[in-house]
Amino acid sequence: MFEKLFYRISDLGKLPSRIIASIFKQIVRFVKNVFKFNKSSVSKKAIAIRCVVLVLVAAIITSTAFMLSKNSRIDAICISVGDKVIGYTNSQTDADIAKANALKILGSGNFDNISEAQARVMAHEIKSSSDISDLIVKELCEDYINAYEIYVADKLIGVVKNPNEARDAINNVYTLANKVYSNSTSSFSQSIKLSQRVYPADSKSFTSTEELQTKINSEAKILYAQCEKAYADTPYETVEVQTNTLFVGDSRIRRDGTNGKEYNVNLVTYIDNQKVYTEELMSIPITAPVSRIVERGVRANNLSMGEYTVLQTTGMFCWPVVDLYTVTSPYGHRSLGYHQGIDISGANASGKFIVAGAGGVITEAGWSTGGYGYYVKIDHGNGVETLYAHMLENSIMVNVGDTVVKGQVIGKVGNTGYSFGAHLHFEVRVNGNRLDPAPFLGLQ
Repeated sequence: MFEKLFYRISDLGKLPSRIIASIFKQIVRFVKNVFKFNKSSVSKKAIAIRCVVLVLVAAIITSTAFMLSKNSRIDAICISVGDKVIGYTNSQTDADIAKANALKILGSGNFDNISEAQARVMAHEIKSSSDISDLIVKELCEDYINAYEIYVADKLIGVVKNPNEARDAINNVYTLANKVYSNSTSSFSQSIKLSQRVYPADSKSFTSTEELQTKINSEAKILYAQCEKAYADTPYETVEVQTNTLFVGDSRIRRDGTNGKEYNVNLVTYIDNQKVYTEELMSIPITAPVSRIVERGVRANNLSMGEYTVLQTTGMFCWPVVDLYTVTSPYGHRSLGYHQGIDISGANASGKFIVAGAGGVITEAGWSTGGYGYYVKIDHGNGVETLYAHMLENSIMVNVGDTVVKGQVIGKVGNTGYSFGAHLHFEVRVNGNRLDPAPFLGLQ
């Protein structure tokens, strides 16, 4: 008996349960020991003492229960309709929500008869706003029934008198979806739930099964997933490489890219026919993609040599003359015979600097009896040579055996040898063969 009473009282208090349990276990153990006696041998005095102990224990338990119950009360809002208390809410906000819900259900009524007051009650007496709302409806409406609200993702979409009406509407929508998406796994994308409430029997809020079905179909969108198989492109990558055959800022495509092909099996999820998620289940490569190669230039536009600037080209060599850029006679056939180089000239050509097209070693420098006049030849290694002819007399600035760098002045433009005006005759030789210098100067 004492143990049961202890558990009831301990539920009321806010004191730590272990402390309360320890106290009452000691009291129960003490009372049991007091009343252990042999009826044939006990005296009346002993019985009286035991009765006094029982009264004291009862008094302790009663006072403890009173203190615990008093301490366990909390602040609340008391809701009354007229003189009748219908319940307690945790806060004024919950009370306002309850009245608003009741007004929405009833549509009209004597809400002036509803009052609130501060109160202190036991925690278990607190009711939710929806419960208080139902109690208000019951109190203000003589003819009311239990009804069922249908929510889709916490949005109220209808009210029915019979829960089977809601279930039928939901099942009809779901059955139709399974027919439409017979090869898929389908479900509702939003949660659907029913909540029992009280409504006036003649409320205009009730929804027909057909109308409810339409609203469910609109709000609880159908989610379905299906396997889809298809061929797809595998995008190619773009690879960039640096080249000194282009100036900084310039680029060109060395090789176009080509997409590959693959066969994919995907699990695709739709909501109302809108694709929302794709998960790849399997991918089988058919053809590999071919990367696209883009060349990016790293060559500076000009090469500064201090007193003068040399024009860089996109070819192997820099421009061999300073401030003269006109090719007056290209490589190839002409009226005077086959031209084995190119001629470069322009206004005030005589005396312009001639520079080494690239670094190398001077192998010949001086006068030519073959029509070159004063000339210089440079060995650039790997069988590549350049020749510079018709230089101005006494203008050669290098000797055989000298090492020169790209853009270094080696002489000046003149009109010596077999020449009809100041110009530079420029040749490129590879393994002794005279080739068109144009590509080596980026002209083609």
